[in-house]
Amino acid sequence: MWQGILNKVFKVREKVAMNLSKDDEEKPFLEHLDDLRTMLVRMGMTLIASTIISFVFYQELFKALLYPMVLAGFAPDIESAKKLLINIDVAGPFMMAVNVSLIAAVIASFPLLLVFLLQFILPGLKATEKKLLFPAIGVGTGLFLSGASFAYWVVLPRALIFFSEFAESVGANQMWALNEYVTFTTRFILVFGIAFELPVIVMALVKLDFLNYRIMKSTWRHALVAITLFAAIITPTPDVLTLMLMSGPLYVLYAICVTLAYFMEKKDKEAYPEYYAELEKDQKELEKEGTDEWDNENYNPWFSEDEKDEDDEYQKPRVTPSAPPPEIEKASKTVSMTDTLDEPVDEGEDQSSVMPDEDETEPPSPSAEDKPISEKSTEELAREDESRSGNPPV
Repeated sequence: MWQGILNKVFKVREKVAMNLSKDDEEKPFLEHLDDLRTMLVRMGMTLIASTIISFVFYQELFKALLYPMVLAGFAPDIESAKKLLINIDVAGPFMMAVNVSLIAAVIASFPLLLVFLLQFILPGLKATEKKLLFPAIGVGTGLFLSGASFAYWVVLPRALIFFSEFAESVGANQMWALNEYVTFTTRFILVFGIAFELPVIVMALVKLDFLNYRIMKSTWRHALVAITLFAAIITPTPDVLTLMLMSGPLYVLYAICVTLAYFMEKKDKEAYPEYYAELEKDQKELEKEGTDEWDNENYNPWFSEDEKDEDDEYQKPRVTPSAPPPEIEKASKTVSMTDTLDEPVDEGEDQSSVMPDEDETEPPSPSAEDKPISEKSTEELAREDESRSGNPPV
């Protein structure tokens, strides 16, 4: 399964590289795998170094994670918020420090991680094109920090209030474990930061000609449904309020992406008018060919008229004449035999070819007197006439 996924990823990467570098030479699978290994090693080393540095400041990071409890009104200050958490694991505080340091390392080293990722996805860039990556990296980092800040200041306190009130509604005492609280808050912040990277992903697809303004405009309803499902999957809480707080900003970001795609396409049309004229011509031809068939409610894409004609010709039975009635068949046999007797027969001709026998073994031929009139020859009939008249035959 993983090999098939890697093959698909490498094919897309090869296509992107060929489009950017205008080179038809393909790279083997092992070279793609080596590039992937290089990217993962760089990311891993960066995260390890950042985590070690962040671990030095784990106490300050832990206090920062307690501040949403103050914003939610559960405690007046950070020291009071610490007393609301309990530890039920021996290694709980240490794992909490490692978890907090890792999330802080991801946030701090996100620009560098994004550089490594773009270098793998967009190979074959020239020096002038690589300079354009820095604005994209800056925008991506800003969006990630915006999503994390939005979750930290707005969504996370409301989520804590919701779960606290829900626990009171069922009569349960609200006591939060240390590891559970840290895992919940760090995951919440990280998910929102990644979700806000939607414009970077969409604009990269637009730049690579996988998406355009026309497609995004015609499928905006499908995009809203997909965004809602995505928000429902990655949101750590099952409440509707958190879902709306997650999906609402994503709707706005997608609308901004559609607007940016329009201006980018307009700018490219002015720079490359011949390319877009040919592209629109091909699009119109495709729409003209597929409109009549797909608009027909009885249209079946798995069955064509040509196949129907071929099946009809193949299954059409051959017309054979029916057998004649017995009386007609007997009369036709008698006439054919009389015609055969009247025709002169050569001496050297094979009699079997003139009168084919129905059976291989012939019965003994009857005498001239026993033969019926229709089976007698002309000479035998003449002798009988002479014998009746009394004149000897000539």
